[in-house]
Amino acid sequence: MAAGCSLARAFAMAPARMGEWVREPAIGRYRSDMTSKAALLGAPRDWAIDIAVATAVGAFLGVVGPYGSFFNGPLVVRLAYWITAMWIGVALFGVCVRLALEMGRRSGLPAWFMAAVAALVGAAIQTLIVSRIAVWLWPRLASFTMMTWFGQCLAISIPLVAGYLLMRPRLLPPVEAAPSVAPETPAVAGPVVCLSMEDHYVRVHTATGSRLVAGPLERVVAGLGGQEGMRVHRSWWVARAAVVDVASQGRNLRLRLSNGVTAPVSRASVARLRAAGWLPEAAALEN
Repeated sequence: MAAGCSLARAFAMAPARMGEWVREPAIGRYRSDMTSKAALLGAPRDWAIDIAVATAVGAFLGVVGPYGSFFNGPLVVRLAYWITAMWIGVALFGVCVRLALEMGRRSGLPAWFMAAVAALVGAAIQTLIVSRIAVWLWPRLASFTMMTWFGQCLAISIPLVAGYLLMRPRLLPPVEAAPSVAPETPAVAGPVVCLSMEDHYVRVHTATGSRLVAGPLERVVAGLGGQEGMRVHRSWWVARAAVVDVASQGRNLRLRLSNGVTAPVSRASVARLRAAGWLPEAAALEN
């Protein structure tokens, strides 16, 4: 009879476990992708600063009227043209430069070379757009060749890209060294009690404190040198010897550890922990 109840309970929990097995990795990949894309393309504050600077530069060019545009009609029209052209430039170069720098970092190419490539590509695309806007505003400019337009765009874009690199050193992220939790040079003394993920980092808990190392969690676990333990949650690994008690909070389980930390147990991990002898029979999740 007890075996029948256990079998029924296992079948009842199977959909929830399967959903968690599928959902937790998917959520982790989604958060990781969103974080990496935001870091690569820039935060909203970065773009707000870029647009503000572009507006100021565009207003200055509208007043000064370079390349003979001073004689192309009223100030309002010149301002509209140059500010629009600079906004287009921000959109193009903001993406091109960031992508080029990231490609250069991964391939080992110099930042200045990748920035120059981004300037050439961005200026070519900007030429196709702003030349049509200018001809629409001032039809007599239709006699200009594409090389003339390209040279003008390049002459403005190169110093702006150079200034962009000088003012934004954080676009060149340092290469992180692979974290190590080797016992011969620990940052915090004592055996590892548990590991917990914090964004792209892993917090290493010991009996005397904790420290942050670069993730992912799997790599840090592999560096523990075979210490007995188990991943009890998507973002937690716990050493077997550190578990002192199991606390039940409704349908949730938490492991109380020797250093005072409590680690959550995912529903998908309950069966594995019970099979390994970590959980008493009474700690099973109820339907």
